Amino acid sequence: MQKKLFIFLSISFLFILNIYNIALASNNDNIKDIKQQAIALYTTGNYKEAFKLLDNLPTSEKNEEVFLLLANIAQENNDDNSAIQNLNKALDKNYSYYKAYYNLGCIFASKKSYLLASNNFELAIKYNKTFPSAYYNLACCQMKLKNYEQAKKNLIKALELSPQNKDYYYNLAYCYKELHKEKQAKKILEVYNKMS
Repeated sequence: MQKKLFIFLSISFLFILNIYNIALASNNDNIKDIKQQAIALYTTGNYKEAFKLLDNLPTSEKNEEVFLLLANIAQENNDDNSAIQNLNKALDKNYSYYKAYYNLGCIFASKKSYLLASNNFELAIKYNKTFPSAYYNLACCQMKLKNYEQAKKNLIKALELSPQNKDYYYNLAYCYKELHKEKQAKKILEVYNKMS
């Protein structure tokens, strides 16, 4: 009798475990679908609906990419404080998420907090050394702070990574001009003008 009861309980347990795993897989697929729908809504400019979908996800299902998207939606709605909160939540999920540091840098640069912006661009570079926009925006902050030598180095690095970007050449020429290196500035401007 005990053996039959044990077998029955074992089979029942396996059956319940199987149902749980099916439900869990179905839930994971549903969450992936919700995230994809939100991305589609966001890219078509339907920020309000994208926000509703993402905001209703359970907190445990919100990864750094979800918080980044919520931050982007907040920025689209001119709510920098909410954007910063969501970017910090993204970093709580993954402290090496370079996109969050980059977006924080952009927010602080727009507020003319160039040191704070620079720190975030440096962290974005630390976690992704092949991200030319981070080097470029760091250089722009350094130019605002009149640190043209460092800005020049970061613009050169941005150009190594993305040599087709005209803005990088223009700003590099400006750095050379501010460093009183007129020949180099002229040479870089010639490259810039050929690209136009």
